[in-house]
This record gives sequence, structure tokens and C-alpha cells, in this order.
Amino acid sequence: MGYDPTEYLWHDRHVYSEKCCIGEVIFGPGGICGPRVQRDYELVLLHSGELNVRVNGQERSLPVGQVGLFLPGQREYYQFSRTHNSHHSWCTVHPSLMPPEMRSALAGAPRQLVRSDVMDRLLATGLAIGSVGTKNARRLVDYVALSLFAEYLEAAEDYWAQQSRDVIVAKAARFLAEHLAEANCLQLVDKAIGVSRKTLIQRFQRDFKTTPARYLWRVRTERGIEMLTETGLTVAEIAYKCGFQNPFHFSRRVKEYQGISPKEVRRKAWRFNRQLRISRASP
Repeated sequence: MGYDPTEYLWHDRHVYSEKCCIGEVIFGPGGICGPRVQRDYELVLLHSGELNVRVNGQERSLPVGQVGLFLPGQREYYQFSRTHNSHHSWCTVHPSLMPPEMRSALAGAPRQLVRSDVMDRLLATGLAIGSVGTKNARRLVDYVALSLFAEYLEAAEDYWAQQSRDVIVAKAARFLAEHLAEANCLQLVDKAIGVSRKTLIQRFQRDFKTTPARYLWRVRTERGIEMLTETGLTVAEIAYKCGFQNPFHFSRRVKEYQGISPKEVRRKAWRFNRQLRISRASP
């Protein structure tokens, strides 16, 4: 992951535990971050300036006043305003700390939403913690970080309620994420949410620009990459747990998605985590 030290101005406002981080930073004109492979669940809130992110080759623009959701396993490259300072806050949670039901909900959540007053207050609370020298202080960071993601999911529920036509897509995405290990989940999803197969495909094409089948394989691949970075399970074990018929199919999907093999994904992630533990343990 690359940062250009001539292009950003750190506020030096961040707190972290072993598995979470809450912080804010100002990037100067032309600031960049990346390319990188996302290892955590991350929320990014833009306060001023501009932010464009390339995620798995697709461009996303995050307007001021909105919060973006980024999932583990994504390839990301951040580009900030070329003419003005860009101020943003962030919150990350390691996959091993994120509860399974929240993982499933986040998989089907919108990728960006208007940020709420509650999010702003939670961010301020997290940054106010300051010292994380005690176990209780680090636990507090974890609770605040998870609360931010819970508030994001609450905002997502409101969003889906306002966009009633999209409830079908949200329910289908959640069903596929929760049942991805089952070989026939794609055949069951339309019946589970009470719509026709044709309707479901049309809604996915409209909202996600893809089919339910392609969406399912993407979620399976992302979940597999997540398990590579946080567990010691073999590639074959992960493949079967994520709904792949064999480890070769899983390996091919990971390489298409990341450009490297599953073993290389794991090696890089574990090396990064080891370096992170060492840096945090240093005085």
C-alpha cells in the first residue's frame, strides 16, 4: 500500500485495538492511498474535498457527507482532490471480530449511504478515547467500532425501506450470503423471498449490474479470501466451506479476483499482520 508523504497531512488522530481502528486524516492536493488489498471491514466518511476509489477495477465516487462501505478482499486505490485538501474519517474492524450475522448483512448492504448524526457522535466518541494503554480502553475501541457498523446497517434498513422496490434485492443478497455454502442456494433464493426467477434476475441487473449467479460467486470468493487471511484452514477446506465444488475452482476465482494464488494471499496477509503486531508493540 502506498502513501506519498509529500501529499498528505496527518491529523495524528487515531485510536486502535488489536482488531479495530478509528481515525481521521487530511490528504493534501493530489493525495493517494494504495493500491492495496482491503483486509478489514471499513467505513470511510468524507468531510471535505473529493474522493474517488477504484474497487476491483470499478470506479466509485464518495461525495462529501456520505459514508462508504468497503469489504475484505477488495483491491482498492484511493485518489483525493487534485486541487484541495481532503478530510476523511475511517473505522476498520478485522473480520475475526465482526459477528457472522453482521457479515451477512454487510454483504447485502448498499456500498454507500448518507452519514447520520449517530455516526458522527460515535466517531467523536472513539477519537476521544485517546490512550489505549489498558485492556478496557482497547475493548471500548472495539465496542465503538462495532457500533458504527451497527449504525450503518440501521441506516441501510432505512434506505431499503425508503426504496421499497429494492427490498427484494436486499433480501436475496442476504439469503445468498447466509447460505453460500449450500450447493443449491441459487435454486432456492427466488422461492425463499417469494418472487419469480425472472423478476429476481431483472432486479439484480438493475441494482447490482450483474446476475444473482455472478453475485453469489463474488460473495463466495470474497468470503474465501477473508478465511484465507484469518484462519489456518487449508485451501480445500475453505473452498468447500464457501460452496465451491473443488479447490481448483476456488483457486482460479481467487487468482482472477486478486491476481495471485490463495497461498500468496495468505502469505501476504499473515506477513502484514505480523508486521502490524510488531509495530504496535514497539514503544
